[in-house]
Amino acid sequence: MDPTHKRVTTSNTIFRVVGLLILLSGSSLNDSAAASDAEVGPIKLVTAHLVPYSIQEGREQGFMVDLIREIERRLGTNRPVLFMPWPRAIRNTRIGPNHIVFPLTRTIEREPHFDWAINVAPIELVFVTLSGKKLTLQQARSLSAIAVQQNTPFEQYLRQQGFTNLVITTSAAPIPIRMLRAGRVNAWFTAKDLASYSMREQFVTETITYSDSITSGNVYFALSKQFPVNLKQAYQETFSAMQSDGTYQKIMDRYVRN
Repeated sequence: MDPTHKRVTTSNTIFRVVGLLILLSGSSLNDSAAASDAEVGPIKLVTAHLVPYSIQEGREQGFMVDLIREIERRLGTNRPVLFMPWPRAIRNTRIGPNHIVFPLTRTIEREPHFDWAINVAPIELVFVTLSGKKLTLQQARSLSAIAVQQNTPFEQYLRQQGFTNLVITTSAAPIPIRMLRAGRVNAWFTAKDLASYSMREQFVTETITYSDSITSGNVYFALSKQFPVNLKQAYQETFSAMQSDGTYQKIMDRYVRN
C-alpha cells in the first residue's frame, strides 16, 4: 500500500472518531429532555381552567400554558397539557411521580409536598366590588357575604383571618361575577389578575373597584418530589432564556394589564 494513502486513510479515521466524540459529548438539553420519558415514564403537565393562567377553551390559552408550551417547543418534546379538576391536579402531583402542576401558589402547608422549580409570576389577593367601595380587610369583616373559591389559598387565607361570612363557590370566576352583579354577595376575594381578566371576558360594564393588596405571593410551575433532575434543569434553563430574550414578557403582556 502507498504510505501516503495509508496516512490519509488513518487521518480520515481519526477525524471521524473525533467528530463522533464531539457529537456524543455535546448532547444538548433537548436530548436529555427527550430521553426523560423513556427513562422514567411519561411526564404529565397538569392544570385546571384558571384564567388568565390556564384556559381550557377559548381564543387564548392562558399565560402559563403559553409559557410551558414554549418551553416544550424549545426542548423539542411538545407534551400535551392535561386539564382536570384542580384538586385532582394537585393531588396527582403530590402523590405521583413525574408531574408538573400549574399555576400553584406557594403556601406553608404546600411547601414540603412539591418541588418549587420555577417561580413564574407574583400574585396579589384583593377584594373586588361593583359598588364603588374600596374595601380594607377590616371593612370586609362586616359584609354580609363574600364570594371565594373553595380549596384555594384565597379561602384558606380568609378562614385563617377568622372570616365566617364566606359564600363558597366551585367556580374561579363566572359564578362569583354573576353573584356580584345580582347583588347576592357584596364582594369577591380572589387574585387581581384573575379578576381583571375575567371581568373583561364576561363583558362587565359596571364600575369595578379593587382593594389594595390584602396579601401576596407567587405562582409556580411545581414538580412532583420524584422528578428527573436533568429535565428539571432543562426547564429552568429554558425558562431563564425566555426571560432574557423577551419571550416571557411578551407572553405576559398579552394577559396581564395593570
